[in-house]
Amino acid sequence: MSAAEEQVKYLTEATKKVKEHAFYCKRAIDANDLDTTLSLAADMLRELKTSLLTPRNYYELYMTVLDSLRHVEDFFTSLNAGGTPVVEIYEKVQHCANVVPRLYLLIAVGGVYIKSGEAPAKDILKDLIEMVKCVQYPTRGLFLRNYLSQTSRDKLPDTGSEYEGVGGDVKDAYEFVLQNFSEMNRLWVRLQHMGGDKSTRKKREKERQDLKILVGTNLVRLSQLEGVDTDCYRDVILPEVLKNVVECKDTIAQGYIMDCVIQVFPDEFHLATLETFLNTCTKLKEKVNIRTILQSMMNRLSLFGEGEGRIPPDLDAFRLFNDCITKILEERSNLDLAEILRLQTSLMQFALKCYPGRLDYVNYCLGMCASVLSATKSESLDDTSIAEVEELLSIPLSSLALQVLDLQQYSELLTYLPYENRRQVATILVRSTLFSGGAMDSIEKLEKLFKAITPLIKDDEKVEEGAPKQDEADEAALAEFKEEQTLVARLVHVMKSDDTDVQFKILSMARKQFGQGGVKRIGHTLPPLVFAGLKLAHKVKKRELDAVKVQNKLAKLKEKQAKIDEERKEREAKKAADPEYESPGPLEDIVMPDESVIPKPPSTSCRKVFQFLHEIITAMAITAPNLSLKLFLQSAVAADCCKFKAIAYEFMSQAFILYEDELTDSKAQLRALVLMVGTLLSCSNFEKDDYDALITKTTQYAAKLLKKPDQCRMVTLCSHLFFVGTAEDANHYHDPKRVLECLQRALKIADGCMASSAHVHLFVEILNHYLYYFELHNPLIADKYLTGLIALINEHIDSMDHGEQRTEVEGMYRNTLRHIARKKEEEATKEKFKSIVV
Repeated sequence: MSAAEEQVKYLTEATKKVKEHAFYCKRAIDANDLDTTLSLAADMLRELKTSLLTPRNYYELYMTVLDSLRHVEDFFTSLNAGGTPVVEIYEKVQHCANVVPRLYLLIAVGGVYIKSGEAPAKDILKDLIEMVKCVQYPTRGLFLRNYLSQTSRDKLPDTGSEYEGVGGDVKDAYEFVLQNFSEMNRLWVRLQHMGGDKSTRKKREKERQDLKILVGTNLVRLSQLEGVDTDCYRDVILPEVLKNVVECKDTIAQGYIMDCVIQVFPDEFHLATLETFLNTCTKLKEKVNIRTILQSMMNRLSLFGEGEGRIPPDLDAFRLFNDCITKILEERSNLDLAEILRLQTSLMQFALKCYPGRLDYVNYCLGMCASVLSATKSESLDDTSIAEVEELLSIPLSSLALQVLDLQQYSELLTYLPYENRRQVATILVRSTLFSGGAMDSIEKLEKLFKAITPLIKDDEKVEEGAPKQDEADEAALAEFKEEQTLVARLVHVMKSDDTDVQFKILSMARKQFGQGGVKRIGHTLPPLVFAGLKLAHKVKKRELDAVKVQNKLAKLKEKQAKIDEERKEREAKKAADPEYESPGPLEDIVMPDESVIPKPPSTSCRKVFQFLHEIITAMAITAPNLSLKLFLQSAVAADCCKFKAIAYEFMSQAFILYEDELTDSKAQLRALVLMVGTLLSCSNFEKDDYDALITKTTQYAAKLLKKPDQCRMVTLCSHLFFVGTAEDANHYHDPKRVLECLQRALKIADGCMASSAHVHLFVEILNHYLYYFELHNPLIADKYLTGLIALINEHIDSMDHGEQRTEVEGMYRNTLRHIARKKEEEATKEKFKSIVV
């Protein structure tokens, strides 16, 4: 039979005996027989004398016994209520022959004794705490004292309790708990030496861990005492607890009790005794995980600082923690690198939460880590240390965002990370920058940012250029790459400066940095730069115009002042020639505006901004022709708005070149042509010859589309390029002949689409365009064309098969006819439309 099986067998037999004794004990209680009850209860408690059970199994037996012992406690209470003096029961119990059963019964009676008030609580407690000293076997002693702690928890002479006064005071209460704690801790430590050799050490340590809560319960009792204030805790309780911690010289006990102290006592107590607590931390055994203790205390105080409370201004908690950590690092040479980094990370988190304005504290922690890492080659860092450095760099980003770039040690620490880890930190930095609401409004800030996020901007320099990446085919990696580059592209939106010259320098720097990313990145990062440049161009143009207006105004003021000066001289001459001459009135000088407030023209001209945009879009053209074409068209509209005719024409020309050389897909060509037509209609400042050349070229492209229906629709759309604006518009362009040619060509193409069954629909669309020009009084669009086209549509609709396509065409055609009918009824148009035969 194995040892585990023997344990189970023994526990089963012992539990059976306990329940059997408890059954007969209950019968004796019902018979009100004190002597028999005490005898049977002693027999039941005698099972706890065993030393054959492991702590876990002993605990199970202990709980079974206590369930039955509660009936005995109630019996003692009922006897006292019935008139039996408790002292009589107390004396009878002491006649029990066995020590362990006698002490359990004494504690049970002691609780009743205190409640009866027949003797002061402090005397009973003192008597019991002295008597339990005779049980020195660790397991039995621990559980016996735990029972004493449970029984006495509501009977301590605490401040405000019913036992205070004659029964004692809070001093008696905490001295009792402290003494019980001290003895229980001593017994708990001795468990490691009970039975077994080095081979069973781990097992014994695990068994000890199972019993630690028995010791910690005493500290909970201390924390619940109402009479214990900050002074009492600082002067009496904490020194006594820490004395036990240091003197026990046990790794498990020291770590557990220090953590217990942190968790159970109030924050105010910790703030008042922080220096004492930290001094004790430096005296713990080397194997104690001091980092978890310090981290736990810092987290506790951080929560306090973030809540309604605050760290007292006269308490330099950061200095105290740092002094403690420094001393530990000096004395513990066996600490590994990862643990040192964790210590500094915890200290930095504490500084960020409790001292949010002290960047010097954060920088100090980063500097300490940098100094430690400087002695270690980055290539030799293990994965754990790398992860710690990454976390160290990531933590301040959530609260500081761009402010981390002002920390001298931050960039240095980044260099110790491998490329992939730096990329992760850079991603967090970019996210923090975007969500912080801050602005990159200076070249200096931008330089620091780009230096920190280099892994997102370009590939690792150690990787040979052009070498294939292992994860290029990985969809997850590709999705992650796109997400990262989208984040980088969004940075453009926070690159803002009110000074257009500074803004241009910022965008130029971003262009230079993004250009290092290669073709796979610029498709994501350069388009936002184009739109930022377009926005800048309008601002620069406005600034230029404002400066010209001001200079013109100044020139007029100076001219007016010159006339006043001339008039003044003439008057002075007349006065000199004729002393009796009287001036018609005083002359007042013109008040000139202060030169410091006069808007200056920008150093970077609007033309230079458009040149900048041209370079960016051209760089993208090879890898993203569709996108580049759209950006050229967008830039052409902006240039036209700024009255740069030649620049707008150049942008349009580049778009046409891309259309001819790069666009081969028919759908892409169709979309591009629609955009080109829209762009040309949006522009109003081209030279006549330039505009004529552009719209002619666009119409030619439309006529060469692959699909006939696309040709028809685009040629029809291009007709609008030849009839722009009204006659009253200064920049209108009217060529009625070319309009008619486009419409007639579209009809011819539509007529050739009969095989595709789309020709009737195209006829209706062309009719709508005819109507548009007819209403605009295009002289060559006569009513005969409308009448003839209507007759043609009627004929073709009658020959169409019934179906969804015919229903759609008829619906569109009916709307057109209703429009004609409405125009025939309106007073202003009925004369013009009356000759149209429907």
